[in-house]
Amino acid sequence: MTQLLQLPQRSGEKPMTTQHIPHSQLNQHGPDDVVEKLHDFCFSLSNVLNEASGISVPGARALVMHSNSECNHEAFMIGREFAHIHPHPDSGSMHLKLNIEDANEVIEKGWGENHFLVTKGILAPGLIMVFSPRSEEELETIKSIIQSSYEFALGAN
Repeated sequence: MTQLLQLPQRSGEKPMTTQHIPHSQLNQHGPDDVVEKLHDFCFSLSNVLNEASGISVPGARALVMHSNSECNHEAFMIGREFAHIHPHPDSGSMHLKLNIEDANEVIEKGWGENHFLVTKGILAPGLIMVFSPRSEEELETIKSIIQSSYEFALGAN
């Protein structure tokens, strides 16, 4: 059985987002230094490559599992891409794949929302947008969400 993330409740109001392609966060973006630390964390994960996203907007950076890694292919959006970080002006928000339980917890605790194509029944549950970290403290919580997505991609949860 998968252990839930045990996330704290995100403070404040939910950011505004689009309900069309591209699915974007419109406000409450984190400061550049925090978003840079988000990138640093993502691309420090073992066997994760920093590549242009194969499915997101130009400039989005994808977390792609190295081809030598054994993986859970249900965790990928396209190819071996399990997450991507959106570029300016949507700085720091990201789409990633999670197991259903973790995805539900992220949404219930206010850290993200289903991709709008999931809400329309076009894509399978587990693909979510995680909101941009507004502070160092929020970044720590978001790192735990990214870690869970990474472990899902490895088949560990």
